[in-house]
Amino acid sequence: MTEIEDKKFNISCIIAAYNEESRINRVLDVVIGHKLLDEVIVVNDGSTDKTESLLQAKSGLKLISYPKNRGKTHAIMVGLKEARNNLVLLIDADLANLNQSNITALIEPVINNQADVTLSTRANSLFIFKWLGLDYVSGERAFNKEIIGDFNKLDELPRYGFESFMNEAIIQKKLRIKVVNWPNVIHTIKAAKIGFWAGWISEFKMLFQIISLMSLTGMVSQFWNMLKLKVPDA
Repeated sequence: MTEIEDKKFNISCIIAAYNEESRINRVLDVVIGHKLLDEVIVVNDGSTDKTESLLQAKSGLKLISYPKNRGKTHAIMVGLKEARNNLVLLIDADLANLNQSNITALIEPVINNQADVTLSTRANSLFIFKWLGLDYVSGERAFNKEIIGDFNKLDELPRYGFESFMNEAIIQKKLRIKVVNWPNVIHTIKAAKIGFWAGWISEFKMLFQIISLMSLTGMVSQFWNMLKLKVPDA
């Protein structure tokens, strides 16, 4: 155990889940009981598989569930509103090979005041993101939820608009970004979840929603503006 893990911090972990019955347990086994987290919130976003019953049987978490799938952005909004702490950690429900050291590494720069926001770079992040040193659409982030402002504005966004919205807040506030490399962690792509064609159609729908929110030019501008806010490695 590191010195920082021996201290008490008020940090809420929020996980949005939709049809993750075969994957979410491996994430929960890492975050539940982690020394830096005192609350784990899972928002079951209208799953139609056994995700809800699995979560109901799991101890050590706060479950919020609703019957209709509303999308990741809405689920995160619900989790942020429910979180009792200002410091929050967002973790995707479909990660593979995640371990407690990954969680510690993502939290440490924020609680040590080395950065205002941390973002992960996973083993299967896009090559260009790894090459340039910033996966700006990463779903794994640690930050103070006050960054978001009015949570209700999130419900005005597309289903996959949260990261882009938060990125704009980071840029406007000129917040320090620390990129944390997770060379062991893999994000499960949709094609592996729901089949090749359905998965890639879903991926393109997600990309289209992001483009419709801010345009291709806006996406490139956002990336470079965030890159300028990146805290250099020690």
